[in-house]
Amino acid sequence: MLKDFGIEPERVRLEWVSASEGDKFAAVVRDMVEQIKKLGPNPLKVMEEKK
Repeated sequence: MLKDFGIEPERVRLEWVSASEGDKFAAVVRDMVEQIKKLGPNPLKVMEEKK
């Protein structure tokens, strides 16, 4: 469904992290931020700005 809207599936991630896993949560967030930066701007936002 994401591809139908022009969104890379790599922009969505589901991770199970318990409240006691602060280090794991921080690592997951850092990894996701790095992934999003590599992908660049949100394609939907870019399309909206071109209108």
